[in-house]
Amino acid sequence: MQMEMLIPTRTVQSVSQITNLLKRLIEQHPPFQHVWVRGQVSNCSRSGPGHIYFTLKDESNQISIAIFRNDAVRLRFLPKDGEDVIVQGKVALYTARGQYQIVATDLEPIGIGALQRAFEELKQQLTDEGLFDSAHKKPLPKFPRKIGVVTSETGAAIRDIYQQLNKRYPLAEVLLHPTLVQGAGAPRGIAHAIGVMNEHNDIDVLIVGRGGGSIEDLWAFNEEIVARAIFASRIPVVSAVGHETDFTISDMVADHRAPTPSAAVEHIVPDQDELLAQLNGYDVWLHRILTERLQGHKNRLQEFETRLSPTRRKDVINQLSQRVDDLETACRTSIERRLGDAKRDLHSLAQRLNTLSPLATLERGYSISRKIDGEVLTTTKQVSVGDKVEVQLAHGHLACRVEKLLDPESD
Repeated sequence: MQMEMLIPTRTVQSVSQITNLLKRLIEQHPPFQHVWVRGQVSNCSRSGPGHIYFTLKDESNQISIAIFRNDAVRLRFLPKDGEDVIVQGKVALYTARGQYQIVATDLEPIGIGALQRAFEELKQQLTDEGLFDSAHKKPLPKFPRKIGVVTSETGAAIRDIYQQLNKRYPLAEVLLHPTLVQGAGAPRGIAHAIGVMNEHNDIDVLIVGRGGGSIEDLWAFNEEIVARAIFASRIPVVSAVGHETDFTISDMVADHRAPTPSAAVEHIVPDQDELLAQLNGYDVWLHRILTERLQGHKNRLQEFETRLSPTRRKDVINQLSQRVDDLETACRTSIERRLGDAKRDLHSLAQRLNTLSPLATLERGYSISRKIDGEVLTTTKQVSVGDKVEVQLAHGHLACRVEKLLDPESD
């Protein structure tokens, strides 16, 4: 029996069909949907719409990276050729070229130099926007009753805060919102915690921070999302990232900066020992003031009592009586002197008036003649023969009748 050779059926597919088949295989493979890839940046470019393209390579291989505009605007820094970075995204197929690539959504720098550049770029951006201006800094309450804390619930920071509060000011209550403080999810977690804390109406001040670490460990506090959450907080924020010399972006945008979580507590609450010392000082001061005032009142009462004693009262009355007598004598002397002066003035005026008086003229032998109606006669033409006239002498009056008119012009 002769065996027949099986010839496979030939299926001809287009380029697009094969490309789409590969695209579906890649998209349906879960490990390709969320990858982290490390490499060195080369051939970096940015298109007009704002998309970023570069090649990520290692010693022997390379892969294309595409970061589209919506994700590119959220990057903390822009990649440069020669920098080592970690890219987060998904594996995809660019069908137009039949080329696989990574569509990235985030980018992290590797190494101190890249991190420092990212820090400086974000710092300059937020400075230009005014997020660091002192005009936006809110004052801390003097005696906070409730303190909010955003940090890890298992870290050294929260233990230090509780220990320092118990030592300095145990009256304050602490409300902790636990969150990651390093790693991929830390920035978003810190920002979310700050927002939740601001929904409370009884929190007086907010500590945001963690214990010390390397620049990579502390990097969550250099993220833009954290900086904007702190700036938007209505509650005063104290940044307490555990490092003495360097500043994070959170330190710059916060209302107050403390080098450590313990130092943050020292910034926001008073020391109970110092308060007790001040109270004791006030107690001594008040006691001294009250004692001095009471002694002063006592002295015044004794003085009043002395003044009101019978002997003292009699002496005062006698002195007052003597004073009244002196005043009476003085007044009488003054009045008599003034009356004497007035009398002399009156006599002098009377003499002057008497000299000018018509009566003085009558004393020298002159008389005044009047008609019956009182009209003074100065000429014979005022009367006729037989008229009655009255003649006033210096002493007495005469009733006369005109017998004859003697006209001086006719003499």
